[in-house]
Amino acid sequence: MPHQSQKPVWWKVILGLVLVYVEIHSHVSPAPNFLRATNQAQQTGMDIMMVAIIVVGCWLVYSGAKPLWRKTMSGSTDFSLCAVW
Repeated sequence: MPHQSQKPVWWKVILGLVLVYVEIHSHVSPAPNFLRATNQAQQTGMDIMMVAIIVVGCWLVYSGAKPLWRKTMSGSTDFSLCAVW
Protein backbone atom coordinates (compact mmCIF):
# COMPACT_ATOMS: atom_id res chain seq x y z
CA MET A 1 0.00 0.00 0.00
CA PRO A 2 1.51 3.38 -0.95
CA HIS A 3 2.31 5.86 1.78
CA GLN A 4 -0.46 8.43 2.15
CA SER A 5 0.21 11.98 3.20
CA GLN A 6 -0.72 12.88 6.77
CA LYS A 7 -1.24 16.54 5.94
CA PRO A 8 -4.60 17.93 4.82
CA VAL A 9 -4.97 19.16 1.26
CA TRP A 10 -5.94 22.74 2.01
CA TRP A 11 -6.94 23.79 -1.50
CA LYS A 12 -9.63 21.08 -1.50
CA VAL A 13 -10.95 22.17 1.89
CA ILE A 14 -11.02 25.86 0.95
CA LEU A 15 -12.55 25.29 -2.50
CA GLY A 16 -15.21 23.00 -1.02
CA LEU A 17 -16.12 25.49 1.68
CA VAL A 18 -16.34 28.30 -0.87
CA LEU A 19 -18.62 26.23 -3.13
CA VAL A 20 -20.93 25.31 -0.27
CA TYR A 21 -21.00 28.87 1.11
CA VAL A 22 -21.75 30.50 -2.26
CA GLU A 23 -24.54 28.05 -3.08
CA ILE A 24 -26.21 28.37 0.31
CA HIS A 25 -25.82 32.16 0.30
CA SER A 26 -27.32 32.49 -3.18
CA HIS A 27 -30.21 30.22 -2.17
CA VAL A 28 -30.97 32.00 1.12
CA SER A 29 -30.62 35.57 -0.13
CA PRO A 30 -30.74 35.62 -3.95
CA ALA A 31 -30.00 38.72 -6.01
CA PRO A 32 -33.21 40.35 -7.30
CA ASN A 33 -32.69 39.90 -11.07
CA PHE A 34 -29.84 37.40 -11.28
CA LEU A 35 -30.48 33.96 -12.82
CA ARG A 36 -34.23 33.71 -12.40
CA ALA A 37 -36.06 30.69 -13.77
CA THR A 38 -38.88 31.45 -16.18
CA ASN A 39 -40.55 28.03 -16.00
CA GLN A 40 -40.72 24.90 -13.85
CA ALA A 41 -38.17 22.94 -15.91
CA GLN A 42 -35.55 25.64 -15.45
CA GLN A 43 -36.26 25.83 -11.74
CA THR A 44 -35.92 22.06 -11.37
CA GLY A 45 -32.61 22.09 -13.24
CA MET A 46 -31.32 24.93 -11.08
CA ASP A 47 -32.31 23.08 -7.90
CA ILE A 48 -30.63 19.87 -9.06
CA MET A 49 -27.43 21.73 -9.88
CA MET A 50 -27.51 23.49 -6.51
CA VAL A 51 -27.65 20.14 -4.73
CA ALA A 52 -24.93 18.72 -7.00
CA ILE A 53 -22.58 21.64 -6.31
CA ILE A 54 -23.15 21.34 -2.56
CA VAL A 55 -22.43 17.59 -2.73
CA VAL A 56 -19.20 18.22 -4.68
CA GLY A 57 -18.21 20.90 -2.16
CA CYS A 58 -18.82 18.56 0.77
CA TRP A 59 -16.85 15.81 -0.96
CA LEU A 60 -13.93 18.20 -1.50
CA VAL A 61 -13.93 19.17 2.19
CA TYR A 62 -14.09 15.51 3.21
CA SER A 63 -11.34 14.36 0.85
CA GLY A 64 -9.10 17.27 1.79
CA ALA A 65 -9.50 16.81 5.54
CA LYS A 66 -9.45 13.00 5.55
CA PRO A 67 -5.74 12.81 6.59
CA LEU A 68 -6.62 14.75 9.75
CA TRP A 69 -9.31 12.23 10.66
CA ARG A 70 -7.00 9.31 9.86
CA LYS A 71 -4.34 10.75 12.15
CA THR A 72 -6.75 11.14 15.06
CA MET A 73 -8.33 7.74 14.45
CA SER A 74 -4.98 5.91 14.36
CA GLY A 75 -4.50 6.53 18.10
CA SER A 76 -7.98 5.27 18.93
CA THR A 77 -8.54 1.83 20.44
CA ASP A 78 -12.03 1.47 18.96
CA PHE A 79 -11.22 -0.59 15.88
CA SER A 80 -14.81 -0.72 14.66
CA LEU A 81 -14.57 2.96 13.73
CA CYS A 82 -11.14 2.55 12.15
CA ALA A 83 -12.45 -0.18 9.84
CA VAL A 84 -14.68 2.37 8.11
CA TRP A 85 -11.73 4.55 7.17
